[in-house]
Amino acid sequence: MFASVTTVSVAQLPASEWPEQPEIYFPQAPLPGQWRKSIGAVFTTTPPELTEEVRVSVPAIDFHVQRGLTEHLFLVGRLQTQIVQSNLAVGLRWATPLTNRLHMAVGYDLTGWFGALKIKDVFNSQAFGAQSFPNLSVGYRLTRDLELTVKGEAIMDLYYRSKVGNLAVVYDRRQVNGVAVTFILEQPFYKERHVSVGFRAAYSNFNWQLWSLYDTFDRNLFYPQLIFGFIL
Repeated sequence: MFASVTTVSVAQLPASEWPEQPEIYFPQAPLPGQWRKSIGAVFTTTPPELTEEVRVSVPAIDFHVQRGLTEHLFLVGRLQTQIVQSNLAVGLRWATPLTNRLHMAVGYDLTGWFGALKIKDVFNSQAFGAQSFPNLSVGYRLTRDLELTVKGEAIMDLYYRSKVGNLAVVYDRRQVNGVAVTFILEQPFYKERHVSVGFRAAYSNFNWQLWSLYDTFDRNLFYPQLIFGFIL
């Protein structure tokens, strides 16, 4: 007599027993002391109100890093750069599971950006500023290795300073500048490599990547972004 052996695939396991997946946007804290990283690109399309018939998709290198602090709390950092201008963000997240598949996180990010543009001796401009982003993320595990995250953000201006030649403009009033919603899928790509693919829709009065256009619009504009990243 031989005992029968039943083989159960991972896909047949209940959601509570699915293995952890590499993730950056999904609202689940890394283990205390654990690091998570990703590198990719963000493509921002310029609004027609600023560039008229010319629609330019401006790519930026996008690097994420996260470190777990406790079971629910973790640090986040993000660098976006186009060489002549960059944006550095640091923040905190508190994440918790609501069900086996549904997770949630609240967070607060503080960002500082800087840009410089010099064309020979004719044009010399610089600008830098600070913004904050209170945010809420909700994530759902569609399958054992496919995760969907929806993230909402409030965009708040803290400081702005630009200089062209000897002329400087400074704003230091704190105000809500707009809102943004992000939709991200995280899934396997090749072998053990996972990727983040998504779309961010920002509706705001200012976008740091387009500071050099010095727009005169005192109203919110739509800034669509495509996001792609390799989870390291």
